[in-house]
Amino acid sequence: MGRIFKSLFRRGEANGIKIFCLGVGLAIGLTLLAEVIFERSYDDFIPRLEDTYRVESNFLRKDNDGWRSYSQTAGAIAPGIKSYCPEVEAATRFTELMFGSPFQSEDNKVIRGKVLLCDSSFFDVFPLPILMGESPHTGLEKPGNVYISKKLLDVLGEGIIGHTLSWQENPKVKFTVVGVFGDLPENSHLPDLNMAVALSSIGWYSWDGRDNWIGNDRYKSYVRLRSGTNPEQLKPNIKKMIDDHVGEELEQAGLKLDYTLYPVKKIFVSSDYNRVMNIVFLAFAVIMLLTAMLNYILLSISSMVNRAKTVATYRCYGAGSKDIYRMILAESFLHVGILSLALAVLIIFGLQDFLQEQIGHSLQSLFPPQTIIICILVTLAVVVVCGVMPGYLYTRIPVTYAYRRYTESKRHWKLGLLFVQFLLTTLFVNLLAVIGLQYHTLTNYDAGFEYKSVAIVGLSNVPMAERERCVQELRRLPNVVSLTWGYQSPADRCSGNNVYLPDTKEQLMNVADMYYVGSDYHKTFQIPLVEGEVFTPHLQDTVTRQAMVSRRFVERMKALAGWEGSAVGKSFFLSEHGGPLTICGVYEEIHLGSQMTEQRDERPTVMFYGDKPIGRLFIRFRQMSPEAMQEAQAVVDRTMTSQDKIVTSLGLEMNSLYVQLLHVRNSVLFAGLCVLIIALIGLMAYIRDEVTRRRSEIAIRIIHGASVADVQRLFLTDLLKIALPAVVVGALLAWKVGENLLQLFAVKIELSWWIFTGCTLIVLLIVVMLAALLVLKAARVNPTENLKTE
Repeated sequence: MGRIFKSLFRRGEANGIKIFCLGVGLAIGLTLLAEVIFERSYDDFIPRLEDTYRVESNFLRKDNDGWRSYSQTAGAIAPGIKSYCPEVEAATRFTELMFGSPFQSEDNKVIRGKVLLCDSSFFDVFPLPILMGESPHTGLEKPGNVYISKKLLDVLGEGIIGHTLSWQENPKVKFTVVGVFGDLPENSHLPDLNMAVALSSIGWYSWDGRDNWIGNDRYKSYVRLRSGTNPEQLKPNIKKMIDDHVGEELEQAGLKLDYTLYPVKKIFVSSDYNRVMNIVFLAFAVIMLLTAMLNYILLSISSMVNRAKTVATYRCYGAGSKDIYRMILAESFLHVGILSLALAVLIIFGLQDFLQEQIGHSLQSLFPPQTIIICILVTLAVVVVCGVMPGYLYTRIPVTYAYRRYTESKRHWKLGLLFVQFLLTTLFVNLLAVIGLQYHTLTNYDAGFEYKSVAIVGLSNVPMAERERCVQELRRLPNVVSLTWGYQSPADRCSGNNVYLPDTKEQLMNVADMYYVGSDYHKTFQIPLVEGEVFTPHLQDTVTRQAMVSRRFVERMKALAGWEGSAVGKSFFLSEHGGPLTICGVYEEIHLGSQMTEQRDERPTVMFYGDKPIGRLFIRFRQMSPEAMQEAQAVVDRTMTSQDKIVTSLGLEMNSLYVQLLHVRNSVLFAGLCVLIIALIGLMAYIRDEVTRRRSEIAIRIIHGASVADVQRLFLTDLLKIALPAVVVGALLAWKVGENLLQLFAVKIELSWWIFTGCTLIVLLIVVMLAALLVLKAARVNPTENLKTE
């Protein structure tokens, strides 16, 4: 072992560079591999996961060609399925607490986190441990009771049981802490649960739809079936439940409704985005490990000239092929299994803040014991490959080379390894360009409304007098162009309501209901008007029954209800609003929320007039700047004293819809730079070896009148024979991968040839420039110095 440690410091073998490159490769490759394992283990904390299902609603409307599925249900569905279906062992439902937190304890500690309204069976289906307090079967039956997570217990202290938490959004609402549950694992499709409030408390702040059989579909419903049960067995009883409670209503509305059970174990991986990203991360992990491993082998082969005499001498003293293999494997184990792995661990923990931001969860959850074992096994596999391949070449060195120079170049091996490295580098650089351009396109997409100069501030639980005073003072600011309000943020998905005809009650289509907006809404967001006019607040008798609709709303009504001519003045009925509702104006189509294919909402939109500030204020500045935001915040602090409200940028809120893609871009950038550096190190080793092997040839050519450019051309011609095909293949692979990636987005860039040509030329230019510089240095050496060594 002492001899192996001494070999670390042998000159001409670049052991430090080999260990560094492998350490970087292992750090990135193993982290990406661990992320793949993490994502494949979603929800495995649930006992009998294979018997646990989410209830999904399926609707067939007149305007649809097929069934539409939704992951939420009405309030009565989960307990209804349990009562109708004896195969169901447990059922639960929950919904998010509107407006969220913060909450304040009796000793004025402020806590924030995800709050769910849960029924008493929640911990039956999702059996997180109850660490203290009463049983949820009784605790979650009583309005006003709340269970907190272990994370919040560490903040509030163990004496919190029996004490109350005040909801700062509405200080009159107080919840009594009756228990503590274990923290929800990070690899769960459920929201990051911090507080579980008794579902029966929902009537304290919102409409209570727990007993609804249709409509108010805000609940997530889950069931656990008895072992050995096939979900198909429940269909007859589910149909009977639907017929018993809403059969006549559905028939009158021209709707069909069904409920299906979707396996919880498939929820995360069923997402196209998650599935594709899982494959991409796995591919990137393999590429990083492969690049680092090939670079190690390339550098090992490059050092054969220096080690040939040593290996041949060992053979003279009776060392066989097994002994040579054993020696090279021992060095590989030291370099890879000990030093490079130790360096990888240091890199991972040194960059833990960056890594945790990119992956969205902690390193502790990323590297549980079972994942660490897999990473060690992968490292051992790398050790074997990095030892066996150079070992094979070393065993072929003849004994006679103990007495003369070893001149065999192994050039074909080196070129083959360089080919793969150039290919992978080109693939990474092109994918980085595709992802970067796609992110830029999404964050600069024309959504039909201007939002980059708009700030937003919430109004929930602020007294109306404070709201109106705030509006008046904000309008006086010189940098404020216009101001309005709306029920929700344009970055969010809208609730839905159904358009129907009054005579037949037949429901024609589902629309995105934006509810109530201020009179300057279209001016603030610069939404073009197609026909008609905006709301007319001075007509108090009619404005409450006015509606503005999007262009697609009119197009759909022409197809479904036979509308002709102008839509202005026409009437319709809408669930939750009744009717008749008269259209006063039609605006150009707007695109709310995310433009990911799975999340895009292309339903027609409709909005109504709200004469008082509600929901959120939207402030349009002449010029968005930190100073403008600070001025607006000062006004909000001065006028809305009952609540702490923060002025934020709507542009940042819209960009946050694509934060996952941003993290992928950053990860590819970091990994791509590492791949490029490793590949260039391999190129340097190859050029160095070729220059050493052909130094006599270089000297003779220089003596006979060849210029430095001639010598450079000689080497670059040979290099380009391998580099050109490699970068072309890498670009073609990137094109194919890019096509698949872009299927995840409803709004996408066009994969133009210039993207791949430009990136490929950049890689090729870097390779050629580096090679030219290295050859230039060798060509300028005095020819007699090179010939003297022969």
